[in-house]
Amino acid sequence: MAVNLTDLAAATPAVEAGEATTAGPLMPSILVVDDNAAKRIAMRAMLAPLGIDVVEVDSGREALRAVVRQTFAMILMDVRMPSLDGFETAKLIRQRSQSESTPIMFVTAFGSDELETENAYAGGAVDFIFTPVRPEILRAKVSAFVRLFLQSAELQRSVDSVTALNAALAASEVRAQAVLQNVADGIVTAGGQGLIESFNRSARLLFGYSEEDVVGQPLQLIVAPSHHDEFSESAQAKWSLLNASRIPAESTETVGCRSDGSLFPMEMDISQMQVGDETFTIACVRDISGRKAYTAALEHKALHDELTGLPNRTLFTDRLDREIAFADRAGESRAVLLIDPDKFGEMNEKLGRRKGDVLLQAVGRRLRGAMRDADTVGHIQGDSFCILASGESDVGTAAAIAWKVREVFEHPFLIAGEAIDVRATIGIALFPQDGRSAESIMRRARLAVDKAKSSGEGLAVFAVDPQDKTARRLTLLNDLRIGISRGELVLHYQPKIDLKAGQRTTGVEALVRWQHPTEGLLMPAQFMPEAERSELIEPLTKWVLNEAVRQQHLWSEAGLDLTMAVNVSARNLTQHTEMPARVAEITERWGVPPEKLVVEITENDFIDSDMANGLDMFHAMGEQLSIDDFGTGHSCLAYLQRLPIDEIKIDRSFVMSMPTNASDATIVHSTIELAHNLGLRVVAEGVEDEAALAMLVANGCDIGQGYFFCRPCPAEELTTWLADSPFGAAVKV
Repeated sequence: MAVNLTDLAAATPAVEAGEATTAGPLMPSILVVDDNAAKRIAMRAMLAPLGIDVVEVDSGREALRAVVRQTFAMILMDVRMPSLDGFETAKLIRQRSQSESTPIMFVTAFGSDELETENAYAGGAVDFIFTPVRPEILRAKVSAFVRLFLQSAELQRSVDSVTALNAALAASEVRAQAVLQNVADGIVTAGGQGLIESFNRSARLLFGYSEEDVVGQPLQLIVAPSHHDEFSESAQAKWSLLNASRIPAESTETVGCRSDGSLFPMEMDISQMQVGDETFTIACVRDISGRKAYTAALEHKALHDELTGLPNRTLFTDRLDREIAFADRAGESRAVLLIDPDKFGEMNEKLGRRKGDVLLQAVGRRLRGAMRDADTVGHIQGDSFCILASGESDVGTAAAIAWKVREVFEHPFLIAGEAIDVRATIGIALFPQDGRSAESIMRRARLAVDKAKSSGEGLAVFAVDPQDKTARRLTLLNDLRIGISRGELVLHYQPKIDLKAGQRTTGVEALVRWQHPTEGLLMPAQFMPEAERSELIEPLTKWVLNEAVRQQHLWSEAGLDLTMAVNVSARNLTQHTEMPARVAEITERWGVPPEKLVVEITENDFIDSDMANGLDMFHAMGEQLSIDDFGTGHSCLAYLQRLPIDEIKIDRSFVMSMPTNASDATIVHSTIELAHNLGLRVVAEGVEDEAALAMLVANGCDIGQGYFFCRPCPAEELTTWLADSPFGAAVKV
C-alpha cells in the first residue's frame, strides 16, 4: 500500500529563502502531460490516495509553459502526442537549467521496442509506466520520486532557514526597505480604494514612472487599457476570498503599459493583506518578454526545419490536419502540392554535401518567395518540399500554383559561382475528396509525383481512375498552357454586315480556336470554360487581342477599314485588372485607333461580375463596349443606362427562329426599339436565311452576322471573301 505523502509533507516545515518563520507544509506537485482528457482524469484518480497536487496539461507546448512557471517533483508524460511528442518535449525541458534534473517518467505501450526505449532515455527519461497502467505500481513509483523531492527540499529548507534566521536577527527596518526597493520584481501596493500607495525601484524602472507620478492613481494604470477588467469588482472579490481562505493566487499573464504607452507581456501576482481595519492590495509584477521569446524560440526550433527554416513535417502535418477539418466542415476543396527536385541525389553527390545543403536552402527561399503569405511551404524530408494552398482551391487553382513552382526552377541556381539547373516533378492531391487525414493526402500526393515521373509530364494530380474528370481537367489546362507558349492557338474571323449602308462588311469578330497536336482543331466550348476558371484566361486573352489587332492592322494596310470585335472574359475586367493597360499597349503597337476595337462581354458576366471600373476604363480609352448574347441573361434597363455600353448583340436563338416564331420576332423588334431609344447600336447574330435578313432590315437593325453571309474562317480565306463577296468590304481610296 502506497504511503500518503501528505503526512510526510505536513511534517516538513516550509521556510522560504529569506524568511525566519514556518510557512506551512510543502505540497509537492507533479505534472501529467497527455492529450487524452480521459487518461488524465484516470491518472489523477489513481494518484488521489497519495494526497499530492496534480497539474494537468494536454500538449507538449503547454508542458513547456508549465515547467517555466512552476517546479515539479516529477513529470508523467505520454509519448504519442500531436505537434510535440513526448521525446521532443523531454529534450526541450532538459535544455532549461531549472528543470534539467526534474525526473520524467514516460507512460507508453512500446515496452518491447528497444530502439524507442533508447531514444526515450536519450531524451531524458528516468523510468517508464507501461499501459495498461496498474494503480499500485504507478503510486509506488511516484511515491519514490516524490519522497526524494521532499527530502531534497527539506535539506534545502534547513539551509535556507538558518540563513533566514541569521538575516532576520541582523536586519533592521532600513535594510528591509532597501531589500524592498532592490528586489527584481516590481512591487506595487494599493489601498482599499484601489489607489497606488507605493511603487518600488524595480517598478519605477519597469514602467518609467516616478513614485510621485503614480501615488494616488488607480492600480489599473500599470496595465494596458484592454486588460483593465482584470481589476474589476469581481476580480477584487476573488482576491479577498482567496486571501480569507489562505490560498495563494495563481500568477496572471497580462499586458503591462509603460509611461510612454508602450506595451509588454507581464506576469502579475495579486494578494491582499489585512492590517487592522484596512485592506491592502499587493501586486508583484515582472516583465516576461525574455521568457516568452525563449519559449517561442524552443517552439520554433521544434517545428521548423533547421536547414531551410521552413515548417518541418510535424508543423506541416498539423496545419494540414486543421485545413482538412475546416474544408470538410465548409464543404470546400483544398490542395496540397508535393515538389520533388529531379535527380537531386546525383547533384548532391556531384556538388558535395555542403553545396547540396546550400542548394536546398536556395530552393526553399525561391519557393517561399513565389507563394502567397498565407500559403504554407514546408521542407518535409530530404529534398522534398510541400505546399499547402490557403483558401478554397480546385484543380485550376492548384495548376496555377504548380506553374508558379515551375517558374521557380526555370532559372539556374548560382551556388559558389556555379550555375546549377534544377527541374522538379510536382504531384497534386485535393482534399477532402482524396482523403481526410494528413497521412492519406501526403501519400496520394506522392503517388501523383510517381505518376508524373513515369509519364514524363512532370505534373500530375492524384486520381484513382485515369479517366477521372479532375485529372483530365489538369491535363487540359497543362496542355493549354504549353499550347499558348507554342503558338497552337489560331483565330477565325466572321464578318459583321452593316444593314443600313449597302449591306457591306464594316467589321469582323475574332473567334479563337485551338489547334491541338493530337486532338485536332478544338472549338472554344471545349477549352474556354476551363481557361476562364483559371489564371490562363489572362495570357490567352492577351494573345487573342494582340493577334486580332495585328490582323486588323494588316487589313488596314491593304485598304480595308474594319472594326475588330474581341470577346473578353469578366475575370479580365475586375477592379484591379491590367487588361485596359494591355489593350492600350497593343492598339498603340499596331497603330489601330481605339474606337476601331470592340470589346464584347457576355450578358451573364456583365450582370454577375464587378466590372464597372474596368468598363469605365475601356470607355475612357476610346474602345467600344458590346453586350454579347443579349436576351439570354437578366439584364435590366438600369444596367443599360448606367454603364458605358455602345452596342448590344441579340442572341442567335431569337434571330434564327424569327421567321417561324412570332414571340421571338416580337422580342427582336422590342430589343431593337429599346436599344435605339437608349442610343445603342444593335447587332443580330445567327442570320442564316434571307427571310431573317429581311425582317431585321424592316425592323431597323444596324448590323447582321451569321452563316447566311459567311462562316468563321482563317484570315486568308476571309481576305478573299472580303474582295469577292457582294457583302464584302469597301476598299479605302
